[in-house]
This record gives sequence, structure tokens and C-alpha cells, in this order.
Amino acid sequence: MALVRKLRRFFRASKMDAEIDEELRFHIEMRERTNVEAGMLSAEAPLDARRRFGNVTALKERTRDMDALVLIEAAFQDLRFGVRTLLKNRGFTSVAILTLALGIGANTAIFSLLDGLILRPLPVPHPEQLVRVGAHNPGDSFAGLSLPMYQEIERTQKVFSQMFAWSGDVVLNVEANGGVSRADIWGADGNFYSELGAVPEVGRLFGSTDVNLRSAVPAQLAVLGYGFWKQRYGGSRHVIGDVIKIEGVPFTIIGVTRKGFRGMMADLPPEIIIPIAAMPAINGQSDVQRYLNRPLSRWLEVAGRLKPGVTLAQARAQLESLWPAILRTTAPTGRTPLELSNFFSLQLKVESGEHGGSYLRARFVKPLYILFAIAGTVLLAACLNVASLLLARGVSRSHEIGVRVALGASRIRLAQQMLTESLALSIAGTLGGFAFAYWGSRTLSGFIFSQTFIVPGDLNLSPDWRIVGFTTAAAILTSLLFGWAPAWRATREDPAAAMQQGSRAVARTTGVLGKALIIAQVALSLVLLTGAGLFIRSLEKLHAVQPGFQTHGMLQLNLVPKPGGYKNLAG
Repeated sequence: MALVRKLRRFFRASKMDAEIDEELRFHIEMRERTNVEAGMLSAEAPLDARRRFGNVTALKERTRDMDALVLIEAAFQDLRFGVRTLLKNRGFTSVAILTLALGIGANTAIFSLLDGLILRPLPVPHPEQLVRVGAHNPGDSFAGLSLPMYQEIERTQKVFSQMFAWSGDVVLNVEANGGVSRADIWGADGNFYSELGAVPEVGRLFGSTDVNLRSAVPAQLAVLGYGFWKQRYGGSRHVIGDVIKIEGVPFTIIGVTRKGFRGMMADLPPEIIIPIAAMPAINGQSDVQRYLNRPLSRWLEVAGRLKPGVTLAQARAQLESLWPAILRTTAPTGRTPLELSNFFSLQLKVESGEHGGSYLRARFVKPLYILFAIAGTVLLAACLNVASLLLARGVSRSHEIGVRVALGASRIRLAQQMLTESLALSIAGTLGGFAFAYWGSRTLSGFIFSQTFIVPGDLNLSPDWRIVGFTTAAAILTSLLFGWAPAWRATREDPAAAMQQGSRAVARTTGVLGKALIIAQVALSLVLLTGAGLFIRSLEKLHAVQPGFQTHGMLQLNLVPKPGGYKNLAG
């Protein structure tokens, strides 16, 4: 391959030299014509043309330097030389890489959480087509629909190819595989799995034939989530046909969803899904139809898949035009004026369902943005630190730089070498930071979930193109941030002064630039320390807040009814 590259470069260089010679001959011919027309001697034309054209040899060399293959080879040479130079000073290199790894890793870890919460779409086919629909009271963020509302919207709408509904999540007692535990229970209609493109890992998923919303005796079927299946059944493929009990009500397992299926939630995958028509049974309600068709209970979450060519704005406009008639059609009877007033004040919410719902999104996005800003400041301080180290190291290389300039190295070539070494450091720091981010993001998300949910939560933190792109951009940006200082100093090096110092002489100062970097680094460190101190002080004050009763010796308990404890409760 090396021989092929050399031959290719040789033929391309020969071609470029021939083009330059041809252009020179053209200039000579033009000068001869001009001289003849002006009555001058034609023998002076070649000299005049060469004088105006410039140094042909130098022009050929510059043209060859601009060849893409030459530039690529020079970049690889710079990279190899830079790596060898860094390996010679392993102490400096280790400190620089560790500093960058911590800064880049912290930023990537927090960005991974933000990506999982607000940027990453649901892992379903064409998530951009999903639209969530619900009704909410003014000032209330929760948006849900009653079953009559959902059925009326489904009957009159013309913007969705299909709609589906679900109800979740409810943490209830589950008896499975000989043990009792708390599990997250969801109810779904017959279109839920098909519209989300779900594929079973084992068995099958229920569909429209399994969910009859008009039946007084609904089918008692259950589909297990992948995590629940692994935890309670050890991944046994013989689970199909087994019976689990939810609040004492038996359900037959017909399938298991594949790993990664999250329903319509970004951070809380369902553990068990049953038909929504069977939800009254686990709530102890014998009158199924009365429970399902409660006019004032907005217990369903609803979404639809847009038809081809229909936009979110068009869907919102069409549904909002239908909303007053839907309210009139589904209005309850025999209610007080206040209840009717609250009912007719409901507003329709139509929003994109591409990223799914999230209980953590509204609560933790702002704190994560603050942490992201702090981590960015830490990374900037780390870049200033590495820049100072590189600048101090560059002082000891003054003799080397002077020799290279004396041998004909251009200022651009020196800057390219310094930036290449910085890029090598940044790449090594990024690889270490990526490993740190992998551990840090999962540790931080595990802490958040343990403080928020009583059932296992899960956020998709696997690397995607956004995380890879962010990390790559961080590597390039950091290499430029801390590489420009030594590159700028190398281009300002006086070769005569450097040669006079001798190979063993080392300058004692990095100049004004080095002092400016140190001042900036100290200033950023003071800002970070001040912010950390204020944060710790705020935590201490929050911890010392008196709730109004004696807290010493107090123990908090959560009471959970035994299976079937929700029976005979008012609907």
C-alpha cells in the first residue's frame, strides 16, 4: 500500500509539474506576441515571462505541498512524532490525560442524562409520527381522557391513522413464581402494541381481538416486561401459560416484550401490562362497564399516529375544532353546576409524543442544566491547566523549534505540529472520559431513580450519534482551547535567540501569555469553589429546617394493603 501511495503521488506530482510548465510556455508565447506587436526583441520574451511568472521551482514545491496525499501523509507524520514526543514525558502526559478525562467525562455523563430525558426519541418505528392527546384543567400539567372522550375523538378525528390508549402506572401487589412483590402495572387497549411496533421476546402480545371494551367479563391476560421476566422468572421461556395474581386476581401470561420496549415512557418501562378492560377487576370493581365509562374520571392516556403528510399543527387545529362538540357529547348528567362548570373548562392538549412521557423530566432537567454548566466550567479550567502545562513544556523545546525553523520549517508547519500533539492528548483524554462518563451517568441515574421510584426505573443511556457527536466535538474543541497557546508561541519563536541558548538552556518564564492563563485558571477555580461552598451551605440550611415536630427517634413507614385490599372501594 505504501508503494501504491508513493507511485500515485509521483504521477500526480509529475502531472502538476507538466501543468505548470504548460502555463509557463503560454505566458512566454503571450509575451512574445506582445513584444512583436510593440516592436521589441522576441529574445527578451522568455526572461520577461519568467520574471513575471515567478520562481518555477518554488511554485512546483508549493503546489506539491498542497496535494491532498501530501497533506494527509504530513498529518500522519505529525501525529506519529507527537505521540512519540508525548510518550517520552509520561508524567506530563498522564497528568494532562487524567485532567482532560475528568473534564470531558463529567460533561459527557451529564449530557447522556439530558439525551436520555429530553433528546432521545422512543425506540419505536417512526416516533416522530406519535402525538399525545389529553384534557387538562388550566394550570394542571396532567392531561388525560375519559373512555367516552377517547372513543368520541377516535370516531370523529381525521388526522390519525390509528389511536391507542393506556393507563399507568399503578404499583400493586403481584404474586408471581411463588413470591409476592410490588410491581408496576399498566393497562392498554388492543392497538397499543401494534401501533408501537412491539415484537414479543416470548409468546405473543394481545391485540384488538383480546380487548373488548364493551364486555362485562374482560379477558384476564398479562404481558410481562423484559426486566420483570428476567428478575422473577430468570428468563425462562416456559413462562407462557403460567398464572400470576394481581391483587389476588388471576391473569394468564401470554407473552414477554423484548428488551428495550418502554411503551410511551422514557424512564419507567412497564413491568406488567394487562388489557384496560381488566383494570376494574384489580381495583375490586364488579361493574366493569360502570367503572370504565366514568364521565368525570380522566384515567386514560391517549396517543395517535399521524397519517402520511399530516403535521402536528394540522392535527392540533383539527382536534381543537372538534373539542367543544366532544365536551357536549360526553358531558355527564345529574351533576352539580360546579362539576359541570369544571368539566366544560377542560382544555385540550395536543403535543408531540416522539420522546415519550417522563416523570423525571420536569423535576430534574433544570438541575441537570445547572450541573452541565458547572461541568463545562470545570472543563474550561482543565483546558487552561493543560494549556499552561503545554506552554511551560514548550519553553523547554525552544531549541528544538529554533533548529526546525533554521532548517526551513514554516510557521504554519510548526503550528500544525503543536495542534496535532494537542489533538493526540485530547483524543486520549476523550477515550478515558468516555469510560468515566459510562460509569458516571449510570451511577447518577441510579441515585436519581432510587430517590424517586419504588419500582425499578430505567433510562436509555446507551451511546447514540448525539453522544458520540458531543464527545467528538468536545475532543476537537478542547484540543483547540488548550493547543492554541503553545502553537501561537511556537510561531513567534525567534530561531536566532533559540539557537544561541544552546540545547541545554531553558527559559525561566512563559511570558505574558502564560501569566494570563494562570490568572484565568485561578479565577475560574475561585468561581467553582465559591459556587460549591454556597451549594453546601444551602444543603446544610435545608437539612436544618425544622418541620414543626420532634424528628429525633421518628421512623417513617409506608403501609401497603395485602393482595385484594383494594376491593369494595368507591369508584
